[in-house]
Amino acid sequence: MAAPRVLIVEDSPTQAEWLKQVLQKDGYEVRTVAEGREAIRQVRTDEPDLVLLDLILPDMDGLEVLRILKARSEERFVPVIVLSVKADLDSRVAGLRIGADDFLAKPFADAEIQARAAAMLRIKSLQDQLRVTKGELEKLSMTDGLTGLYNHRYFEQRLQEEFGRAQRYSDPVSLIMLDLDHFKAVNDRHGHPFGDRVLRESAELISASIRDPDICARYGGEEFAIILPKTHLQGALAVAERFVRKMREKTFRLEASGAQAAVEARVTASVGVAFYPSKDVTSPQALVKFADEALYRAKREGRDTICLYQAQSYRYDVGSR
Repeated sequence: MAAPRVLIVEDSPTQAEWLKQVLQKDGYEVRTVAEGREAIRQVRTDEPDLVLLDLILPDMDGLEVLRILKARSEERFVPVIVLSVKADLDSRVAGLRIGADDFLAKPFADAEIQARAAAMLRIKSLQDQLRVTKGELEKLSMTDGLTGLYNHRYFEQRLQEEFGRAQRYSDPVSLIMLDLDHFKAVNDRHGHPFGDRVLRESAELISASIRDPDICARYGGEEFAIILPKTHLQGALAVAERFVRKMREKTFRLEASGAQAAVEARVTASVGVAFYPSKDVTSPQALVKFADEALYRAKREGRDTICLYQAQSYRYDVGSR
């Protein structure tokens, strides 16, 4: 494990060197700077685990440096111990209100600064663990466990956001709904493990067919949805064509295991497309409704095809067999 990194912000070379030696005894990697602006630059470019900040600096007020450091993203916790010859209550309160995590009045003993630094680094470690756990839980809350795509709940949230953004800035937004053809028969004939493989690999094909800004979700069962921000009709149709073509070329396989024989099958997909701005699309719900109607029209027209909903008329010659 890498040694904790400490940044000392102290304009007195003697004091800075003493602090450095004291903290290095506990195995910390220590850097020193004499000015507030350099401290801010270092924290932004090479974030330390702990900052020891003197309030009296040659170029800036230490409280202003503290304010800038604590105004950074709350996603990262960098504890700051304020050091000052000012032992009065007002100075301590001002520092703590701005965000200082501890306050030490000079002079102080070696053992005290070592103990305070160790305590702050323990708190940082716990905060970092909490942040990682929170991130993992957030990811789980928006991810479909089988395919790794976003789940239905997250899709609904993002569709609201993207539709609102499209209305606000007069941008286009398209929605693609995809459904795997005869998927129940695949499950019935080859078993659910093979069906799960088809879903996972289909999700991979979808992900390979879209751009980074696009949002792809497992809508439910064997149905998927793709939100295409800032995408006109032709762009959405190009994405749909790419996916349908990849599905036609794909052979799904499951190797033999124990009593389970090897399985191999081809699976196609039906696709519905709707977009905004369009005459009938006045809400996110309408966009889903019309894309879904186009999808079911594709099913009725024989599957393995793409249907477009447009002003109550369908065009389904794009990507048909």
